[in-house]
Amino acid sequence: MGDWTPPDQEARDRIANDLDTNLLVEAGAGSGKTTAMVGRMVALIRTGKAEIDQIAAVTFTRKAATELRERFQERLEREYRQAVENGDDAARENFARALASLDRCFIGTIHSFCARLLRERPLEAGVPPNFEEVTGPDEARLRTESWTRFLDRLAGRDSRLLKRLAEVGLRPAQLRGAFEELSDNPDVRYPAEPVPRPEAAEIRPVREALEELLEDSLRLLPEQEPENGWDDLQRKVRRLDFTRRFPGWRRTVDFFDALNYAVTASSRVTQYKWGGTKEVKAAAKALGERWEEFTAEGGAARRLLDQWLAHRYRIALRFARAAAGHYAAERLRLGRLNFQDLLLRAAALLREHPEARRDLGRRYRWILVDEFQDTDPVQAEVLFLLASEDDDSRWTRVTPRPGALFVVGDPKQSIYRFRRADITVYNQVKERFEQFGAVLTLTANFRSRKPIETFVNRVFSGVFPPEATEHQAAFAPLAVAPRQGEPEGVF
Repeated sequence: MGDWTPPDQEARDRIANDLDTNLLVEAGAGSGKTTAMVGRMVALIRTGKAEIDQIAAVTFTRKAATELRERFQERLEREYRQAVENGDDAARENFARALASLDRCFIGTIHSFCARLLRERPLEAGVPPNFEEVTGPDEARLRTESWTRFLDRLAGRDSRLLKRLAEVGLRPAQLRGAFEELSDNPDVRYPAEPVPRPEAAEIRPVREALEELLEDSLRLLPEQEPENGWDDLQRKVRRLDFTRRFPGWRRTVDFFDALNYAVTASSRVTQYKWGGTKEVKAAAKALGERWEEFTAEGGAARRLLDQWLAHRYRIALRFARAAAGHYAAERLRLGRLNFQDLLLRAAALLREHPEARRDLGRRYRWILVDEFQDTDPVQAEVLFLLASEDDDSRWTRVTPRPGALFVVGDPKQSIYRFRRADITVYNQVKERFEQFGAVLTLTANFRSRKPIETFVNRVFSGVFPPEATEHQAAFAPLAVAPRQGEPEGVF
């Protein structure tokens, strides 16, 4: 392995030496990307381009940050000794100064980095200077307490929000999940166009059709429960009949609850459970087909139900937004900010306060980011705005300072969509780097062996496209470092 030159050596050299170019590096697991990132940080110190407190290294987890800090310190110490041995006084002084102030170098998660930005400019950010970060069980408890206080406050007054909920047959407890969703994604817009409440004339024909179908079903329904239990349609008919009698379908909301159940519950028929004769079985089959026709997509019952659900969705969303807004205000008042607060308020600080943005940009002149495929739009906004000095406040249009941004990511691992990290965002950032910087690829792998290389290249060359698409990364062949005496072998 000693004489082996990786096929991507040119890219690795550029990472270490081209310090005035913004770089996006695509690198998979085992490619030595952390080593390359540390090497670039060391090169910034060696050349005197950066002081230790001007470097910010952003990682995905605290564990990764701890590992990166340890490796960075070890490499600085080794380079310092090498500079002493070589008589390189300038490099020796740079490394000595960096080691003496290592604790001033930021190495941590994007959330902790945003917290640091806010603490440096709390007034512009509109946050208490002594705010605390709240996560995990503590945030869950704070959220539950805020939800309870919000409901108590509404109950103690003549609340229009509660009245509107009651008018469409909703209870606050049913909207707890919506409150959670809005609290987790305060920057996401949830459109809700106004939809008129169905009129009596629109409801009447559907109700009559449902009652007729129900009466026909009841006449055919066995008096005794079949030996192996009721089938799906029999259970549906029995429940609809019960709700029609208790509490009845007098109120609009009660009818729509019944219609919702009628449309969504299964109408599957098990013929032998309806009777022993061929005629009864055939009638049961025909009955099931009538129910399927009544509940079919695009039918009158579905259209009416969709209108009702769309009408009450806007009312439900307004209630959930009010609860989420109450919770956000409480977090700010208590000085307890969650991860989304840190991200959104840092982005707003950089977007709305040009002077603070310039000052913080000079403070953190060099920004290096690992696992960039896990970055969501708000995180990308923070990084791009901090790295640029443009008058434009839109992160998709600014141009970072030369060499200010170095990011490493693997688009094939962009799988955290539930956390709003999306390959679409990654591709958008990649396009920007192609305009103002460069995109490099690391294909050498120092973790696997030759049989793994053979297997991966043979299998995945036909799975991933040769060129990246909007939704999928391109195939990148694996090249492993050979080991002494190792057979080629294939799986």
